[in-house]
Amino acid sequence: MDKDILSLPEDTEVCLCEGVTLGEILEAIKNGACDIDAIGDATGAGTVCGLCRSREDDPDEEREIHLDEILEVAKEKGLCPDNNG
Repeated sequence: MDKDILSLPEDTEVCLCEGVTLGEILEAIKNGACDIDAIGDATGAGTVCGLCRSREDDPDEEREIHLDEILEVAKEKGLCPDNNG
């Protein structure tokens, strides 16, 4: 799934509780939200039930994609301004 995350439509809902989309999360990352807590602060994603934060937080796999997966791919693609790797 990781390789396909950036090809998903930007209106893909990642955080169902707060209605946060992939596009909003990617925009927050481009603006410097380069860890899960910062994404939550910027968008509200992952701040209610927490299932969208990671597969670890979603043991029943209720969410299609998770913030940690998006963040990993975004960093690999150089979308995070403070990406050192």
